[in-house]
Amino acid sequence: MSPIAPRSRGYMALLVALSSFGPLTMSIYTPVMPSVGTDLGAVAGDVKLTLTTYMLGFAVGQLFYGPLSDRYGRRPVLLGGLVFFTVASAACALAGSIGDLIVLRVIQGLAAASGGVLGRALARDVYDFKEMALVMSWVGLGINFSPAIAPSLGGLMAEWFGWRSSFWVVAGFGAILCAVVALGYGETNRHRSEALNLAGLLRGSGEMLGDRRFLGFVLTLGFAFALNFGMLAGTPFILQEQLGFSPREFGLIVLLSVGGFTLGGVANNRLIGRVAPTSILRWGVWCHVAALVAMAAVAQLGPLAWWMVIAPHMLISFGSGMLVPNTLAGAVGLYPKLAGTASSWAGLSQMGVGALGTVAVVLVEATGAVASPATALAVALAPFAAIGLYTSGLARPRPGGDL
Repeated sequence: MSPIAPRSRGYMALLVALSSFGPLTMSIYTPVMPSVGTDLGAVAGDVKLTLTTYMLGFAVGQLFYGPLSDRYGRRPVLLGGLVFFTVASAACALAGSIGDLIVLRVIQGLAAASGGVLGRALARDVYDFKEMALVMSWVGLGINFSPAIAPSLGGLMAEWFGWRSSFWVVAGFGAILCAVVALGYGETNRHRSEALNLAGLLRGSGEMLGDRRFLGFVLTLGFAFALNFGMLAGTPFILQEQLGFSPREFGLIVLLSVGGFTLGGVANNRLIGRVAPTSILRWGVWCHVAALVAMAAVAQLGPLAWWMVIAPHMLISFGSGMLVPNTLAGAVGLYPKLAGTASSWAGLSQMGVGALGTVAVVLVEATGAVASPATALAVALAPFAAIGLYTSGLARPRPGGDL
């Protein structure tokens, strides 16, 4: 295989692939969650924990890959992460109990974090600050393809081969990526530090976390993913267990909501260069607020129907398609010499705060205080949308700022 040239189409394809296997691993699993409970004799709450623990592992993993790649280079750290992911995914496929799967999903999440963190760092290595919003928007459109088809694929495979097949698919994807990186990717980190200086790392992280704009970008990203992950945790059980849809049918219906992200990304691409990125991301947050209000309102109209959940989910996805590329570009673009570390903090917020969305859904449903499952979803996720409105304001540039 010939080397992949930076800024080439091949390089962009690599960025897309690296950034996609974390979301793909999550979305291919959601249609099979009820099947996991049936096969392993687990209640719905325990099965939902396998989604939460994956995200927690993913969040913690963000802290390591970025700083390590700033010191040792992107290539060796990325190769190690991909091997780790492939082995962990195969282990999940062989899990014998729900307890084993919960633990293994933490490990799988730790491994999967390598792709997103290093994909963003690789982008910052070769594109300048002003290009990042558009680059991340194109990456966002690209990586939306695999999570868009993954629920349908996961649902079909669950019916044909059982839920374990979804883990074998992502293990194979990890192995292919490992071969591509080993044979075609050359090092792009031009600012490699001479030592893994913990004090310097802490100072750099302290500077980022004391930066109002950096916090605005990463926290807004996190609250957006809390909404998306909360919806992923709640909708499979509503559509399959309460409304009777099969895993395959669920996967096809979810294409509508995931398609919202694509439409949001297209809208973002049209607006970049004409509208300030911070304004676009704020519009995305307002879409989140409107979606939750609409979900709570339509749930009062009568018996639960699939569109009462999927239509608001589509609007949440649309807002996220506008918001995510700009928050990622802003967070990583502010600190080019510590792109790996900045990417780690962005990913930690994305998955750590995002995991809280699934926890909130489980807690609200467990109380039984809200009878309608659609209303319960809206109630559980409303605080994240409200706080996101505030944090999106923090990302606004000072007079004369770049973004």
